[in-house]
Amino acid sequence: MKSLLFMAILFLPAAAQLPGQPWSPHWFVDELLAWDPASDPDAPYNRSWVPLADRFEGEKVNPHARQGEAGITALCAWYGTSTNPSQGRNEFDVFAFNYWMYLDIMVFWGGSAGEGIILAPSPYVIDAAHRNGVPVYGTVFFPPAVYGGQIQWVWDFVEREGDTFPVADKLIEAAEYYGFDGWFINQETPGGNAQMAVLVRDFMDYVQTCSDIDIMWYDAMIENGAISWQNALNASNDMFFQDGEVISDEFFINFWWNQTGLVNSGALAEALGRSRYELFAGVDVEADGYGTTVNWAALFPEGQAHRTSLGLYRPEWCFNSSSGPEDYYTRENRFWVGANRDPSNTSTSEAWKGMAHYVPDKSAVNDLPFVTNFDTGQGNLYAVDGEVLRTGGWQNLSLQDLLPTWRWIAQSAATPLYPDLVWDDAYYGGTCLEVSGDIAPGAPTTLHLYRTDLPLNSSSQLTAAFRK
Repeated sequence: MKSLLFMAILFLPAAAQLPGQPWSPHWFVDELLAWDPASDPDAPYNRSWVPLADRFEGEKVNPHARQGEAGITALCAWYGTSTNPSQGRNEFDVFAFNYWMYLDIMVFWGGSAGEGIILAPSPYVIDAAHRNGVPVYGTVFFPPAVYGGQIQWVWDFVEREGDTFPVADKLIEAAEYYGFDGWFINQETPGGNAQMAVLVRDFMDYVQTCSDIDIMWYDAMIENGAISWQNALNASNDMFFQDGEVISDEFFINFWWNQTGLVNSGALAEALGRSRYELFAGVDVEADGYGTTVNWAALFPEGQAHRTSLGLYRPEWCFNSSSGPEDYYTRENRFWVGANRDPSNTSTSEAWKGMAHYVPDKSAVNDLPFVTNFDTGQGNLYAVDGEVLRTGGWQNLSLQDLLPTWRWIAQSAATPLYPDLVWDDAYYGGTCLEVSGDIAPGAPTTLHLYRTDLPLNSSSQLTAAFRK
């Protein structure tokens, strides 16, 4: 068997931390009010400078996927609320999420009664997501009382000062300073009342009026202030979504939904002048990943319009349940692409067919120069122009390249070659694309890697670095 390592493509027109390790920002309400980036020594290391890329949706490769309908949001945690490093770690293993082509919003999940209830995303997550055209939200989490939640925190959060909401101003400031796109607000602390509910609505309305920051609201608090998961958008909670004007940009429906609830939720959203695809039906995959039982027919009926969008809670199960890097990448591929390891072919008897079965991929490869070294943002070595300059584990998703859109579509009249990402060699960074196998006479393999919309002409050049 022969292998060909593609080190780079170019188109042209933990472990122990160092002293003073900066950490991603997290706050209680009083700490956020006192926060000033000018006096925060970690603040400069927590800024993302990668703008949100434009991306496009081309002709679908999977016949089941439906264009222009459902989107997917994911709520993912990397580390504990207070232990998210600003710039990666000196170890290889990390939740190196890279199936951005199927994702529309990444929520940086966290918050706890013991560490802080407001969590801004780490810059390496913002960088990787933005490079792929995916916005990133921080999290505001008011925990249930059993997990230490205090209703006074909510009152402090929505406290007015004249015509302003001081905490809202700080949320806006943090998002604009650090370079992320919005906030996921989850109010699950009991003990509120109707007055509090109105203040929460007005708080979110204030953010909409005063900024371009987006808000995703979680289905827990209802309009009398109680915590009562509706598992739908309905008359008990719709003021947190639309109340004469946009209150929240997206609405995350709690996990116990059914077909009738989704149908009615979509109809209500449209009656309010909104899209049903701004509603995200929650699916909790933290425990079982692609073994989770989901009523897919209620959410994405075959051959019919999707009923709402999809909200995935904790798909980093793929990493947390894995035995090592190879197993993690195998699980991640099956989760997003399905059991066949081919986004164009998700036909299988398995109930979990992968996200590629339902939604078409989106790509940010639409401008020149386009450069990729196939870097996943981690490695056991670091190379520059083919020369290994460093050995030892490292991780920093800020260095993650735009990875292949399709993993994998390899076509041949015989057994196709086998593409994969590996970390034992690299041209630049810590990863390369390995293509292995034997080519049968007269049966070459066509390997489809990227969806592109590049302005190529007769003078355009393609450069590839490879090793046999």
